[in-house]
Amino acid sequence: MQSNIQNFQTTTEMSYVNNDQVKNKAELLFSKLKEYLKSIKPDESLFFNKGETVYIPDIHGDFVHLIVTLYKHGVSDSDLSLKRDFKYIFLGDFYDRAPDADVIDFWLNLQIKNSLEIYRLAGNHEMAFLERNEKGYPVIFPSQDSIIDASSNFRITGDLIKSVAEGNILAAYSDENILYVHSYIINDDYKELGLETNSNVFDFATALNQRFKQHGQNAYNLFLNCKKEKKYNWKEIIKPFKDDPLFDIYKGKNDINTSFVWRRTGLPALNIYPAELDVEIPDDVYQIVGHTPVFLFNIPQNQHFTCPFVLSSKTGTGKIQFSDVGIGYYYKKDDFERPEVVIKRLMAT
Repeated sequence: MQSNIQNFQTTTEMSYVNNDQVKNKAELLFSKLKEYLKSIKPDESLFFNKGETVYIPDIHGDFVHLIVTLYKHGVSDSDLSLKRDFKYIFLGDFYDRAPDADVIDFWLNLQIKNSLEIYRLAGNHEMAFLERNEKGYPVIFPSQDSIIDASSNFRITGDLIKSVAEGNILAAYSDENILYVHSYIINDDYKELGLETNSNVFDFATALNQRFKQHGQNAYNLFLNCKKEKKYNWKEIIKPFKDDPLFDIYKGKNDINTSFVWRRTGLPALNIYPAELDVEIPDDVYQIVGHTPVFLFNIPQNQHFTCPFVLSSKTGTGKIQFSDVGIGYYYKKDDFERPEVVIKRLMAT
């Protein structure tokens, strides 16, 4: 299985944050956060074992909640550095809502320079940078990130497309029978890739990443041509993705009949519990996903909404762990207090 792991590319630095303005902002926040960490203690009940995979769900620009969560789980030091004993997989959605996505990318660059094993997946908020009108204004999720990017010659957008084109932002990651994606996959996704639904999940993730990378290369070439001409044709840039049902995230969004990057539960409503997924998902595969916040489910009173939440297939043996525990939803300016959230699989219920 180790040979399989080596087929997935780790992430690389985002160049757009390599400027004094972001550096100064980050260093100021680093200083305040290091001081704040002195007032809290890691929670040993949340600790990962050496060598385990640490998956990190949707961050949405809240660097403070990200660091506090990692520190409480014992995978980062008081100097904000990730520890070397683990493999890290980010499930996507770095941007929008809270205002410190640039600090997150700047901080992640520092971790990458320390030669840590870090994988980064695309979420719908990454892909949304490509959905713009003819004037470059974001069509969906207009936020401080995508709006500022339009006035900065699309530096974040360019970095994102380039990372996809080079294979450094992935569509999926697989380790044994566990699949990590932003939302979740169904059997029809296997068929779309020309694979049998009982195919090895590693083969699925590999084929999906190859297709994603190819679309990224086509989109990046179009982006560079537009940049050279100083006139961006966003319909053409996003076309490689929108022409593929696997990546067209805007068709039937928040529905099962859309991309795995933006697919909701498939339940008639999220407030049904207990429930099984009324959609065909791969058997014997445990999917760890972000995207759909746990607190949107009407979960039992004895289960806290800041823990991962698992639903089983109605007709098979597959399971999906919804892991978006709300990082990015609790941002408060100049206030570092955040609810304790859980990102440890063994505590999922």
